[in-house]
Amino acid sequence: MNSPFVVTSGEPAGIGPDICLSIAKRKDNSDFVIFGNIDLLNQRAEILDLDLSLIEYQPTKEQSELSNNELFVTNFDLYEECLAGSLNKKNSPYVLQMIESAIQACLRDEFKGCITAPVSKEIIADSGFDFKGHTEFLGHLCGKKPLMFFVSETMKVALATTHVPLKDVSAMITEGLITDSCKIISQDLELYFTESAPTIGVLGLNPHAGESGLLGNEEQQIILPAIKNLQNQGLKIDGPLAADSAFLQEPNRDVILSLYHDQILPLFKYSNPHLAANVTLGLGIIRTSVDHGIALDQAGKKHADYQSLHFALNTAKKMANHAERKNRQTS
Repeated sequence: MNSPFVVTSGEPAGIGPDICLSIAKRKDNSDFVIFGNIDLLNQRAEILDLDLSLIEYQPTKEQSELSNNELFVTNFDLYEECLAGSLNKKNSPYVLQMIESAIQACLRDEFKGCITAPVSKEIIADSGFDFKGHTEFLGHLCGKKPLMFFVSETMKVALATTHVPLKDVSAMITEGLITDSCKIISQDLELYFTESAPTIGVLGLNPHAGESGLLGNEEQQIILPAIKNLQNQGLKIDGPLAADSAFLQEPNRDVILSLYHDQILPLFKYSNPHLAANVTLGLGIIRTSVDHGIALDQAGKKHADYQSLHFALNTAKKMANHAERKNRQTS
């Protein structure tokens, strides 16, 4: 059996354990190892009336292929008993330990990539940890400056800034930020998604991309010089584009670079409900995730929607296959 992917089960009180259990019904269930508490996963399976078997994953041994309704699991101990729908900040270290262990294993090439179920930023931060979100934490673990990237069957968008207050965004938009973001996009999209260097459209910061300075000067003073510099280096980039019409213009762009979290994501998520994945670029490893939160109100219920998780699983596999083929072509 080839190296599998690791799937972290996320906030234990949320929907993460539920949607992870759905992997047992996939034909490629042997390709994934769930990180989580085995007792919790068994309890949640019982609540959901799922007839499945959890098998301890042993990385030092050759694992046989799983049968239908079986899952590989690496056990992590909860700090306190967990009830579906009821957050307990004492279990925050459990959540972080799963993520850190998964990423460290990916960096050691024990897994092809990592897929993460959702976590609660608020409960982890309330526990005393400096935690702004998965993306920032993964960047810290990998020693990289990561980039948030969202992908569906029809749209690809990246974010120059992540989880920061809107009042701070303008000061963060620099030529260096635009340059670094576009280089990460160009490199990782060609490795994981496209056959050649991708075409990137960069949004302006202000309404209508500033209207030639009438509505703001960041476009003329910062964004456009960065774009021209990158064009001179051979990257396929255009902009600044007005955010309200960027997807109505040139249809052949591979990706749109948004300058802040809610500039383009509301449109993206509305256009791609549950059939999209959150991808972290720039880590040096593959990481995908669901595009939704912990959904406490749905945890332990039988109507959980697991489409986004499966889209994230499929995206990770496509990325790995694309990278393997690229590496064979260049070796």
